Amino acid sequence: MKAPATLLLLLALPLFGCGGAPSPVDQLAASQAAVRAAEEAGGDKDPEAQLYLKLARESLEKAKGMMDKEENELALRLLKKSEADADLARGIARKLSAEAEAEEAKKMLEKLKPAVTK
Repeated sequence: MKAPATLLLLLALPLFGCGGAPSPVDQLAASQAAVRAAEEAGGDKDPEAQLYLKLARESLEKAKGMMDKEENELALRLLKKSEADADLARGIARKLSAEAEAEEAKKMLEKLKPAVTK
C-alpha cells in the first residue's frame, strides 16, 4: 500500500513547482518595448516624463539583476513596475505633444480668421 502512495507523491511533485517561478522573459520583452516606446514618444524631453522613464529604466536594470540571481518573482514585479512607469512616461510625452499640436493649430486658425471675415 505504501508503494502506490509514494509513486503518487513522486508524480505530483512537479505540480508543486519545486524549481521556483519561471524566468519572466515575456515580461522582460514587454518592459523593454515599453521603455523604447516612451523614448520614441519624447519621454526624455519633459521633466515629469523623464522621471518616470528613469524609474522604468532603473526597475528594468534591477529586474535583470534579479533574473541573473534567479529571483524570478521579484524580477517579475520589477518588470511590471518598469512597464507601468514607461507607459506613464509615454502618456505624459504624448499629452505634451498633443498640446503642442493643438496650440499650433490654434495659432494657424487665428492667422486664418482675418482672411475668412473679409
